[in-house]
Amino acid sequence: MKTKTILTILILIISINTYCQPTPPATHGNNVTTSQPQSAPIGTSTSLLLGLATIYTSARIYVKRIREEKKDKES
Repeated sequence: MKTKTILTILILIISINTYCQPTPPATHGNNVTTSQPQSAPIGTSTSLLLGLATIYTSARIYVKRIREEKKDKES
């Protein structure tokens, strides 16, 4: 029982330490000659996401209506 507990604790400690980020170098963020990072264009991605969501929703509604029509014809 002690062996399982010790092994479990050891695995947890090792896994937590593997996710830690290393300490940044001393000059990190002190360089004033760099420009601000440019932001990503989100307009195209947003319209693509909305378009795909519309197509998906339309397909789901279409399939649902087809199933309801088949169920009505069988009744």
